Amino acid sequence: MHPNFTLDYFPAEFFTRPVGEPRRLGLFSRIMARQGSEVTREASQVARDGAVSFEPLVFETRSRMRSHSDETMSIPQEFRQRESLHGRIDLQASQWSIQARKKHIASVRMVYIHGPKNQIINTWIFPNRPDQMPVFAAELIAVGSEVRVAFVDVQVPVIRSISMLDEVSLLTSGVAARFSELVCSEAPPVWATESSQGNFTYARNVPVSQLHRVEECYQAYLDAYLGAFTNRVTGASLSEQNRDELALDELHRYQHHHMESSPGNKFLSKLFGADWTDSFMREFLFAKPRG
Repeated sequence: MHPNFTLDYFPAEFFTRPVGEPRRLGLFSRIMARQGSEVTREASQVARDGAVSFEPLVFETRSRMRSHSDETMSIPQEFRQRESLHGRIDLQASQWSIQARKKHIASVRMVYIHGPKNQIINTWIFPNRPDQMPVFAAELIAVGSEVRVAFVDVQVPVIRSISMLDEVSLLTSGVAARFSELVCSEAPPVWATESSQGNFTYARNVPVSQLHRVEECYQAYLDAYLGAFTNRVTGASLSEQNRDELALDELHRYQHHHMESSPGNKFLSKLFGADWTDSFMREFLFAKPRG
């Protein structure tokens, strides 16, 4: 297993429930029960005990989906929320449909995992015209007061057009340059970057004092992606094209490769059970986009 992107940062005690400990309603579940409340920037960056929180990015992602007039896509009930076997970590899954002229052109999938001092946010955008539209990929992992891993990129697993590849490269190079201080002395694993134009941001062990830069980086890549590929003109052009099953099969091979390569599968299996995790990965997170 490659040491980078390893999700086994959570202490061993989080994988077993202490004898007699009752199951608790997770923090995210309580937050979602009061959706009308605002989260201020000062309060959102760090939890009260000084731990990193990705809760603001969850709300920012949701806000962007609303502003793009995307309709929330239904998720099977068994995948929407899951409490870990030991009752200390919660998983919340969300999915949206990016629409153009009332036609679906991409699926946005976000997974938020959180415990007392542990946070993961994993966000993907999978297009259903993948030979004409890239993939958005982001994974942030935090433990306590440190972001252990931050990886954000726009990838081109199916695009072959030189002009489109150049467009993605130009777009991402500008964003990556803004966050050049978020670096890591180690190279990320090959499976994570082989479909990249090379302008990803990859950082490790970012202190909480720099959390705002990680937040800004995630949002900058997401905004650049949405602005370039879901605007009225580009979206309309994409919506007029027929679904290409061969291109989607190639995208699905990319999805399966990530699913098999990432140690996240093993991690989630420990927390939520192997059977549920396998179904969650295949039928939701890395399922072939519809439409």
